[in-house]
Amino acid sequence: MPRWPQRARGAVVFASCVRLRGSDAFDPTYAHLLTGAAAGAKSDLQALAGFIRKDAGKGWLAASEKADDVSIHVVKRSRNALYVELTDRSRPGYLGARGWKAFVNVADQLVVLGVYSGLGPSVSGIDGEELLRAFAQATLTAENPAK
Repeated sequence: MPRWPQRARGAVVFASCVRLRGSDAFDPTYAHLLTGAAAGAKSDLQALAGFIRKDAGKGWLAASEKADDVSIHVVKRSRNALYVELTDRSRPGYLGARGWKAFVNVADQLVVLGVYSGLGPSVSGIDGEELLRAFAQATLTAENPAK
């Protein structure tokens, strides 16, 4: 039986300070929120795609760890990544509930990348998918530079 990813204990977040504080102050950047975290050992992405469609997987994706808080809209696979468009109703409103996550194997780790709209333009549909695919590609390229 495969070992499923663990909840990330540390992460990297790229966002404006206004958004991260949850302030109502004007955020002139309207930048998207990008996250990255190691989530355990390298994983079989096809098996992971099946896992996240189940209640246990939705609970793993939810900020609250409750499956009922997550709706999965789209799941797509490429050769190197798994992409998921989701709504997590347990995320704070100022971070945005709708977003995308990508799962990529980097070296011997499963890395979870996230793209959220925060208070800025929506990242639903193709806009979010394109941004996340670029983020995933940049992550993979940084780990495996051309020799």
